[in-house]
Amino acid sequence: MNKIFLNEFTGKEMREAIERGSITCAIAVFGSCENHGDHLPLGPDLFVPTEMARRVAAKVEGVVIAPGLPFGASIHYNAYPMTINLRYETMIAVAEDVLESLVASGIDRILVLNGHDGNIPALEIAARNVKDRYRDATIVYVPSWWDITAAKIPEVLGDWSGLGHGGEGETSVTMAVHPDLVHPEDALRQMPDDVIRLGEFSTVIWDIAELTATGATGDPTGATAEKGEQMIQVVVDHLVELIESLQASEWEYDRRKR
Repeated sequence: MNKIFLNEFTGKEMREAIERGSITCAIAVFGSCENHGDHLPLGPDLFVPTEMARRVAAKVEGVVIAPGLPFGASIHYNAYPMTINLRYETMIAVAEDVLESLVASGIDRILVLNGHDGNIPALEIAARNVKDRYRDATIVYVPSWWDITAAKIPEVLGDWSGLGHGGEGETSVTMAVHPDLVHPEDALRQMPDDVIRLGEFSTVIWDIAELTATGATGDPTGATAEKGEQMIQVVVDHLVELIESLQASEWEYDRRKR
């Protein structure tokens, strides 16, 4: 099966693929459209996970990709144009409809790959609601690909300033995916050193305007496409291993049924 994006299939191709059982799972990508500083485009939260999903599907037989949602729950980025924000109730409803449409068409093994922090609670609620209605479906949720890189990349790159919102990490991965859309000459170091620290068990509900003058945080001045490639590959390797392990068990995670 050469095609991997669902919206590239013809109706006949899709019907036959489902009937043959050649689609083993779908990756559902969710992103956003929001300000990432003066040096980045508005779309890294869609561009980056879509590219990660594409590389995974190229390595694992039977994986297809649902068209990524380009908008997300971005109320905390509204201070800067051009954020297109979906209310949380809208985000939950849209995500449920996407997942339910896949299941209703016979694709009931789904990996949800999220590219935007604001989507995290909404996507979990949506996935749990769909799982409640379709008990035979298997839905695996990857809420934040950047947590994978945060855990594994420092040992590869050594000293670096971290991910940030439009910081070194996000700028690097965007350089790797869409170098033509990145303007490093406009990158500014904006480390939110004055933000209150509450420890690892608490979270401040912040608005981006409280942290930055441009919509970005972190230090993008050290970003490179090479760093971005390493970050992407770490996530791709992790997801390939994850899907292959699920395929080996036929996506049956309840050992009592095996």
